[in-house]
Amino acid sequence: MEGIHRNYDPVFKEAMILFKDKALDFLGLKGIAQITEPLRTESVEIEIKSEFSDLTFGAQDGRGLHFEEEVDLSNDDLFRFCGYHIGLSRVYKREFITVILVKNPTALTEIRAEQLNFKPIIVQCSKIDADEMLDRLKRDVAESKPINELELVYLPLFYSRKFTPTELFKESMGLIKDLQVDDDLKRKIFALSIVLANKVVEQSQLKAALEEVLKMGNIILETVEEYGRERGMAVKAEETAQKMVSKGYDSLEIIELTGLSVERVREIREAARSATA
Repeated sequence: MEGIHRNYDPVFKEAMILFKDKALDFLGLKGIAQITEPLRTESVEIEIKSEFSDLTFGAQDGRGLHFEEEVDLSNDDLFRFCGYHIGLSRVYKREFITVILVKNPTALTEIRAEQLNFKPIIVQCSKIDADEMLDRLKRDVAESKPINELELVYLPLFYSRKFTPTELFKESMGLIKDLQVDDDLKRKIFALSIVLANKVVEQSQLKAALEEVLKMGNIILETVEEYGRERGMAVKAEETAQKMVSKGYDSLEIIELTGLSVERVREIREAARSATA
């Protein structure tokens, strides 16, 4: 479902903002202040691969939160995220915390090279018990108790001894139907779950779930339209960056004025050098 995959990043952002009061508790990061708002730094071009563009948020205590998601984490990924981390700190003049969600098991934890020491928070989905979470969610939903909706959204990504990711997805869909929340919020939780499960769930099951959600409203279409508006703004930002590069502006100034990522500005600068070589 290519269209769904293309909207992974804006939907991930929507999930973190929609449930911002619960997002960090869900990730086990209780010592960090709650998310307050998104910070504009996404790359213009979202690539279709097992990586996700940086997502950055402000926190109540004045720090910044930089999120990344990877199916498999490599050492090169850590160096790349370290570059983002340093660039964000320079641009926003604040301390940043980098959080990496990893689907498959990894032994990587940090970078130590010369004077460089980069140690992000790594949340390993393979170490989160989906079976215990599912049992608890079933009890709480049946008793109309408050839950963390992000657990329903992310359930198929976690480790289960009993179920496949597709089976976890079906269980999650059933529980979402039973939630005692307003219809608009329920549609959003359905839509977020479908998009975030796209990498691990059988396409036939995703298609069936999508058809059911579309009967409830146009939340998927609204998400696509919102992404289109964001992309239009990003294209203008890239055009501005290209002009600034041609006039010799410093990379930091370009990042501050356009909101583009460190990596994207570097790519635009390299493309300009190649064009004049």
